[in-house]
Amino acid sequence: MTVAAACAQTDCDAVLSQLSRWEERIGQLTEDDPELIALHYLFLQDIQRDLYYLRNRQLPTLVDCPDKDYYQLRAAYQRVKYKADAKDVKLKNLRDHVDDIFYQKAAEELYYNALTQCHYFLDRALQYNPLHADALLMKAQLQLREEQFDEAVETIHVIYTKTVLTEEQERRVSDFTLELYEQMYNKGQWLVQQGRAAEALEVFQTLEHFCNNMPSGYCNDDYYRGILVSREGVYESYISIAKAAEQRHNYEMAKKFYHYAEEYKRQIEQR
Repeated sequence: MTVAAACAQTDCDAVLSQLSRWEERIGQLTEDDPELIALHYLFLQDIQRDLYYLRNRQLPTLVDCPDKDYYQLRAAYQRVKYKADAKDVKLKNLRDHVDDIFYQKAAEELYYNALTQCHYFLDRALQYNPLHADALLMKAQLQLREEQFDEAVETIHVIYTKTVLTEEQERRVSDFTLELYEQMYNKGQWLVQQGRAAEALEVFQTLEHFCNNMPSGYCNDDYYRGILVSREGVYESYISIAKAAEQRHNYEMAKKFYHYAEEYKRQIEQR
């Protein structure tokens, strides 16, 4: 074998070996792990650039392969390029929907009540897409479950003002909004009846913020005063809440609760 033939053989073997490594690497690129999809898509772009260089700069020079048929070499290139292109389509599509993948994982963890993992995947979904409506709704549902009323109100406000909802999403958001209202309403009412004025005030202030900023239809005249029941201590609770509101310089809220206390007192006296 001449020196030139030996060099040609070495070049062809090197290209075939490189194509084999690329083919193996392409097969290892994930389509399942959302943590790696974006990174593996970038890896694939590097391989695609190398394949482009191989086709345009190297293959035309490798016409003399003593022991390897040139068209066999081209066939190996075509096989690897086909796999790279197919993987590119899949990873590009997955990369554009990583937020959905994380959300689905969060939903699965929530089904099994694995809340730590659910919160993690939910946060990852919202990192990729802060306005992912389903993820935001799930976040609000978890906040409500943990009685994080202020946070739940802010989250639902984002959904109403910044996201674009499908008809099915609108229905679920509407159902949840009513649930949020009722749970805060019932919690505030219960705290009043327990004489826990300062805690009740926090809930009522959140409920007032909710009613002032959410779509109409969820609030009525009783939304932060609770049901007036013939129970000892309700009048005193209203007065306590009014005083707590005064101390926090929320004079409008204080005025309302003084009014409710007097109205409650009149209703009791008329019975």
